[in-house]
Amino acid sequence: MIDAGTDEVLLRVPARSEYGRIVRVGAAALGLRQGMSFSEIDDLRLAIDEAVILLLDGIDGGEDTEQELRVVFRIDDGALELHAERSVEAALSDAAVHRFDAITSGLIDDYDLDGSRGWLRLRKIAGADDD
Repeated sequence: MIDAGTDEVLLRVPARSEYGRIVRVGAAALGLRQGMSFSEIDDLRLAIDEAVILLLDGIDGGEDTEQELRVVFRIDDGALELHAERSVEAALSDAAVHRFDAITSGLIDDYDLDGSRGWLRLRKIAGADDD
């Protein structure tokens, strides 16, 4: 578990796919600061892409939408945690949850999600792939 001395980076982006890159690049930069290898960062980027796809499930994504994704990165001692949610609680489809699980389960160290409310937490630890 990450302790109270953890640094946090907060990010809010419009709930549209073109803003997913900002979340992915931010995660990669923070992973690098935590000492992750390039392979671990590639895994992290793919997991973040899938997290954004999951959270955008069912959102129309038009220019007029005021929905956003709220992301909190927590970094501490080689670990990076991402907490992400939609600005409006809404259920994720079973198909989207299944896709996320199938693709990311081998890329990250741990995750939790609440498909009925539309939020997730994922964790990646530098060097954990070396075990």
